[in-house]
Amino acid sequence: MVFQQEAAYALASWRRFDANITDQLARAITSAFALVIALADGDLAQSEIDRFIVLIREQEAVLAPLNIDRVELQFRDIAGAILSDPSEGHSHALELIAAVAGDAIHCELVRAAAEIAIAADNRELSSEQEVLQEICAALGIALR
Repeated sequence: MVFQQEAAYALASWRRFDANITDQLARAITSAFALVIALADGDLAQSEIDRFIVLIREQEAVLAPLNIDRVELQFRDIAGAILSDPSEGHSHALELIAAVAGDAIHCELVRAAAEIAIAADNRELSSEQEVLQEICAALGIALR
């Protein structure tokens, strides 16, 4: 039940957000998506990248005002970096996430994006919670 409430809160965060999304924030959000997908099962496959793109396109209304085409390109870039060099890609994704630390609204949106990615497959793995902890640490915020 708590997991469903967290996912609902994450979606609500997006619905009430109406400011312009900066490129820096978009990179942080897509990095959070990529880390959750990549590290949930310890591996990232091209099929997972493609499946996640389908998912975010289905949720385009929820993820407004993000430009979904831009999100797809950025997600494919960072996921590709993780595929080609997992350690360096992981570090780079965390750097992109940390770039928005200090802005409470942006931190909340990045955390909400990670929670949406976790909720995407309707199950919650302990590895996903570990990734969420890493993301929150990079943002300098606490887990909910």
